Formats: sequence, C-alpha cells, structure tokens
Amino acid sequence: MKRFWSLLLVLALSIAGAQTPTAADYNLQEGKPYDGTELNFLICCTAVAQFAALIERTQEFTELTGITVNWSNTPYESYKDEILVEASAGTGSYDLVAWVDAWGPQLEPFLLPIDDRAAADGVDLSDYPEVYLDAARLGTDTLYGLPLRGHAFMLWYRQDLLEEAGLEVPTTWQEVAAAAQTIREQTDMEGVSLYYNVGTGQNLFPWLSMLWGAGGDVFDENNRPIFNNETGLEVTEFYANFIREGLTAPDAVTKGEQEGWQAVAQGRAAMFPGWSWIYESLANPEFSEPEVIDNLGFVAAPGWEGGERTSYGYIWPVGIFSGSRNQDAAWEYLKFLTNDQVNLELVLDKSVPELSTVVATRYSALRSPEVNETTGGLQEAMADSLEQARTEPLVPEWLEVQSVLEVAINEIANGADVKGTLDTAAADVEEIMSRAGYY
Repeated sequence: MKRFWSLLLVLALSIAGAQTPTAADYNLQEGKPYDGTELNFLICCTAVAQFAALIERTQEFTELTGITVNWSNTPYESYKDEILVEASAGTGSYDLVAWVDAWGPQLEPFLLPIDDRAAADGVDLSDYPEVYLDAARLGTDTLYGLPLRGHAFMLWYRQDLLEEAGLEVPTTWQEVAAAAQTIREQTDMEGVSLYYNVGTGQNLFPWLSMLWGAGGDVFDENNRPIFNNETGLEVTEFYANFIREGLTAPDAVTKGEQEGWQAVAQGRAAMFPGWSWIYESLANPEFSEPEVIDNLGFVAAPGWEGGERTSYGYIWPVGIFSGSRNQDAAWEYLKFLTNDQVNLELVLDKSVPELSTVVATRYSALRSPEVNETTGGLQEAMADSLEQARTEPLVPEWLEVQSVLEVAINEIANGADVKGTLDTAAADVEEIMSRAGYY
C-alpha cells in the first residue's frame, strides 16, 4: 500500500509537469558506475516514520544508480552492542551505519573519514547545525558522517493555561518554575512534567540545559569533573526543587521521557521540556486530548536567568564502515540519504500518514516557510534551539559517566543531599577518567 501511494505521488507530479529527477539532482554520479552493487545498512527501528519514508525513497535511488540497499532492523535495545560487534569484527558484512551521538567516539577506529569526499562533491556543511556536525566528528577535527536523524530540545506548553493564568511563555528555567508555581496554585494540574528516573540518561537532558546555560559544565579542559562546583550545586538544587516543591508530580522520580510528555498529552500537565519529535504525538488525536491539540505551543528550550539559552541537540549521524568493500557506492547512498532535496521532501510529504515526519536536519528545511506552514512553525523553533545547542561530551567514556550522573540525579530527586551526592559522583567520574588515562 505504501508503494502504491508513492507511485501515485510520482504520477501526480508527472501530471503537474514535474521533471523526472536525475542522478545529478541528488548530487550522485551519472552513468551508474556502481550498477549491480548491493549495500547493507546497519540501523534499527525501521518503523519510525522518517526511516520508513527513506526506505521508500531508496527505490528511487536504486533506479538512478543501479545500487540496491538492504536496511537491517536491529532492536534498539541491542543496537549499540550490534554496532560494536560488527565494527570490531571487521567482517565487512555492513557498509553503512547510523549511530547515536554519544556512541560515536567508541566507533572512531572503525569509521571512514569523509572530509575529502564531502569537499570533492560540494556537500554544503554550512546547511547543518554545528552541534550536529560536532557529533559527526566524534569530538575530533575529522568528519566521519553526516546528520541523519536529529531532534532539538524544546519547551512544550498549553497556551490556554498560560493565558488563563496571565503568564507569558517562559524563556528561562526560572520563569518555567514561576509559571509552574502559579498554575499549580490556580489549578489541580502539574505545573511542569519532569522525569527523574534512571534510563539511558534521560533525566540529564533538562539538567544539562540548565548547567550549560548557567555557565557550568560536566568537565573542565582537562576532562576533570566540575559539575559539583558552585554553579553545578546551584543548578542541581534548582532542578531538584521542581519535585521537592511540588511543581511536578511526586512520581516524577519514576518517570522517563515518555511518561513525561504523556502527562501533557492527557491534560494533566501544563508544560514539558522534551524533544522536537514529540510533536508527532502531542498533535495526534490518537495520543492527545482535543484541548491539548488545539492549544499546543512550543519554543526553544529555556535559558538560565542571567546566563545563556543553551540546550542539547540530539543527532544520529550516518557513516561508512572503514571495512566496507563498497565504500564508493556507500558514499553515493550516504549523499542520497542526507541530500537537501530529500530532506525537504520527506518533511513536506503528508500524503501517507504513517510516513509523515517532522524530522529535518538541514537549515534549508528547518527554515523553510513551506515546511513551517505544515506544523505552525515547529521547525523554525527547532532551528532556534539548535543554533544555541551543544552535544553531550564526546569522549569514549561518556556512557559510563552518564550512568553515574543519572543515578545521582535520581537519588537527589528522591531526597538525597545535593552536595554530598554530587561530590561522590564527581569522585566516581574522576576515577573513570583516570583509569582511561586522561590524567
């Protein structure tokens, strides 16, 4: 059925006088020099709308180049392990791979540098948010991939509830807290839905945004932990006070990101800090109450009062395994996956609901008036957030450090002493980094 609708769209474009795309339109080599090549792409979660749409578009790539591409569909829970096994084994079973930003530094020895290829083919890197390119460089000066799937950190809110309380849309975390207090006093709703549970570092997203905005950081220039200094203490106490002062639900200590946004979707909370992809759920009548959909607002993640507006930009880069025997053909497909026109067309195409996506990684799509008309300006707000965003520390030890930090945040949310818990976490992190040879 999906293929039927894709063919119908092509037919409609033809009737409207659109020209059939050529290889050159997607910055691909003409003449099918790699005709007959078969590529294998290591990836997960192919039911995600963006990925499902790209699989559909891959048929067009095959027609233009003669290259066929097989997408794997590894479960997310085992995806990182599968990547590391394939990378270290060097079997050449897969040609391309997509990875979560924080995993990248562990993969550096197994990925193909692509700076020269990108320069030779005129890939416009300036069209990408710098935070996405930072992750694709794995914390080095070398480019190992291009942005494939990315999300901006946003503040979601109920416009009607803010208006009824006489409040402006918050632009700082302090204003979020004040607005949450007012709404809590005037209604029986959560002022803001937060999530402090331990699970893939989710409870660190708001904390990092606050920490960076206040001028703090996780590490200093020598990779020594500094999140327990005066700034880190102030930020962490502030973050903990959302639950300690009743501005979010008491069960937020057991909530993850999904439970967090569901509180807004179900009409139980007025605000929620979370990723831009959540629009696909909050604006969907299958998940959200009508009054939520009718009054849904969003803005770039808040800043810190007297500081900056700095948030986290989450990205999945896509690159080529250095052990691939089809590197040139794989580069052709990588260019197609990340092409500006494909990026734009995917986010504009609403003809098949299960393939509809709001995910765009290029400024040319994020700033497009035509794109923003479909979402009420979501992508423009995403671009605003990404222009001031950072990525998590790009060191191979980050996932181990993340585990220490997310446990500490959960303990603090459950009432543990802030300074003592941060000091203990800092000592644990320093041991991790020392063992890794940083000092």
